[in-house]
Amino acid sequence: MKMVKREKAEYAVQSVNNAIDILELLADTEGELSVSEIGLKLGLTKNNTSKILNTLELFGYVECNRYTGSYRIGVKTFQISQSYLINMNLFDVSKKYLEAIRNRLNETSYVSVFHDGNIIYLNTVETHKSVRVRSRIGSIKPAYASASGKVHLANMDLESIKRMYENNMQKFTENTITTIDSLVTELEKIKKNGYAVDNEEFEKDVISVAAPIYSFIGHVIGAMSTSIPTIRCSTERIEKEIAPVIIEYAGDLSKKYGYKLQ
Repeated sequence: MKMVKREKAEYAVQSVNNAIDILELLADTEGELSVSEIGLKLGLTKNNTSKILNTLELFGYVECNRYTGSYRIGVKTFQISQSYLINMNLFDVSKKYLEAIRNRLNETSYVSVFHDGNIIYLNTVETHKSVRVRSRIGSIKPAYASASGKVHLANMDLESIKRMYENNMQKFTENTITTIDSLVTELEKIKKNGYAVDNEEFEKDVISVAAPIYSFIGHVIGAMSTSIPTIRCSTERIEKEIAPVIIEYAGDLSKKYGYKLQ
């Protein structure tokens, strides 16, 4: 089936438009596409498609599988996207989403990132309620003992997790996960549900709920979360109110970074 192409402006350079169409097609494709498949989907001749692909390959924007002759997106595209992410500061961009979470739940919201086995809190918007979880900007804690950290770990391979935590999982409360096997079981649950819960695992009387923020290639680049005193955080509230809101705004922020929700 032919792919619908974007409308061309009168001043646009046709070959540049076609190159962008090819890049976007490859970015949306799992695996590789042959020259013929690309041409068919975009309504381009095989000769024109080959010329554009050769040029894009020369500069690293696409890669050719020498065994099959098919093409996939190249590393240069990734490098440019990373520069975009660096310039699009998560601290600044997240502010309005954190405010939206606070307004919907009337609970303190956070955005955090993963570094070297730990989670670092970058930004927060506090609830107006007098009983609240204290602000955590700049604070660091082990990823395995936090909801935000666990959504990162749920998208990592087992060997990496073992290297970070095997024989190195400190117990903070009676609910802290302290074995790799228990952590893996928890991470499988998080993958299935799309969110993580810290059930008084780092701090007594505090429950946190987090969802991942994805980059355009599906990597977890951060987490959005809320932390709530246990006195107003039942399991029912987590499942019916809190988790859906956190997932919604984490998804909206992921789309801002180019991620396409499944």
